[in-house]
Amino acid sequence: MSAAAHLNRLRNSVDGPVTLGALTARLGREGAGLLILLISMPFLHPFPMAGLTIPVGLLIAATGVQLTLGRETPLLPRFVSARSLDAESVRKVLGAAERLLVLLERFARPRWRPVARSPRLIGAAIAVTGAVFALPLYFPFGNLLSAAGLVLLGLALLEEDGLLAILGLALAAVSFAYHAVVLALAWEGLAMLARRHL
Repeated sequence: MSAAAHLNRLRNSVDGPVTLGALTARLGREGAGLLILLISMPFLHPFPMAGLTIPVGLLIAATGVQLTLGRETPLLPRFVSARSLDAESVRKVLGAAERLLVLLERFARPRWRPVARSPRLIGAAIAVTGAVFALPLYFPFGNLLSAAGLVLLGLALLEEDGLLAILGLALAAVSFAYHAVVLALAWEGLAMLARRHL
């Protein structure tokens, strides 16, 4: 079943308030890939989303660590899994994600499967990108770079598409390098200011 069809079935099954834990459990075997897609898609824009990137980044990093350890269905912390969501909001989010996936799946198909079936490699990239995402600093286009890589990695897991996995890994590396360079430049700038005032 395609990811879009899976989301459609999930959206139609939501008929009342649901906890995040129950919703994640309904994602089934494809849970990790779908969860990464769902929580990364809202960040596919260059604008800051104050207060959201830290918890979302930590959740992404935790999911990546679990993938690296071989767990396909994410296990959420209790304080996260117990959070209740109203049905209308869940259906709206799933509907928007489904429409985007319909477009993305035109380019996704099973290929280069050995790469797509490397959950430890992909999980490690997701974990590092999630940690970068959680940095309490705003970098222009930083969230967009990270989210784009995560969306590709999530879709690669779902569709067993090695090409998308490689593109996602490349974007994850670019995102990490971009954040490292900006941090280094910022640190150097602060050091220069400190020296001037000494």
